[in-house]
Amino acid sequence: MDRLAKPKPKKKSLVLMQRDIWALVQLYLHRTVASSQLAKLCFPDISYETARKRLRRLQQAGFTGSTSSGRMEGRGRPELIYFLTTAGAKALEQNRGISWESIPTGPPHTYHKEHFLRLVDVRLAMEDAENKSLLLDLEFTTGREFWKELAGDLTNLEEQADATISFRYPGLEPIKVLLEIDTGNFRQTRHWEPKIKAFLKTGFPIWVVTGSAPRIATLRKWTQPLLDEAGVGPGKCVFTVYEELVDRGIFGSTWQRTDGSITDLRPKLSDRA
Repeated sequence: MDRLAKPKPKKKSLVLMQRDIWALVQLYLHRTVASSQLAKLCFPDISYETARKRLRRLQQAGFTGSTSSGRMEGRGRPELIYFLTTAGAKALEQNRGISWESIPTGPPHTYHKEHFLRLVDVRLAMEDAENKSLLLDLEFTTGREFWKELAGDLTNLEEQADATISFRYPGLEPIKVLLEIDTGNFRQTRHWEPKIKAFLKTGFPIWVVTGSAPRIATLRKWTQPLLDEAGVGPGKCVFTVYEELVDRGIFGSTWQRTDGSITDLRPKLSDRA
């Protein structure tokens, strides 16, 4: 035995509180979440530093793992992203009845990491709008079928939205929206057209968040014929840029319809009649 070998650090025991379980649920729903995002989702009423300590304890107890997000946070330190371990998955099975074998664990593929984080950012923007009473009764459900790609199962992958968002504007009936985070790698006939056709069959509005304004021009060109074929107007599918959405919020961001006209997503006064 090598006497110089360092012993592996022992896992620290931790009694899971409801907030801890909720944090594990968020990792299940989103696959991976950055530390600042997880703090906002699960520990909004305490300081970020205190939240980071609790997240570190979850990791030290073996329920989560972490790696660098590739982003930077305050004080020049790299931001961590968290993911579930097998122990975390089993804790969810015990506390939420979800089969641990069906829960993705381990770090996400580098290709998917930013995609997952952007999805959480859109959810946080929606929650911010709800906190400002711009919308009510928010429900944000992730498209877990996207995870099939991680397991190599591509069955119907192109037909799955990244999230389904349910909410209502004050004074109006509830609506449901399909959310797609554009990776910039979709091919027109192989990916985009089957996806949008499947979305249009649901009858729900489609929100697309892209990486750049030029990308919107391309997607609008691909999408307009599909809307014409389905007999729906250009407002059925709208597009915005991720960075603008994060900076300005859901309703402060500029959204383009497929015909190039602009909307801020707010309902018209006539919709309230």
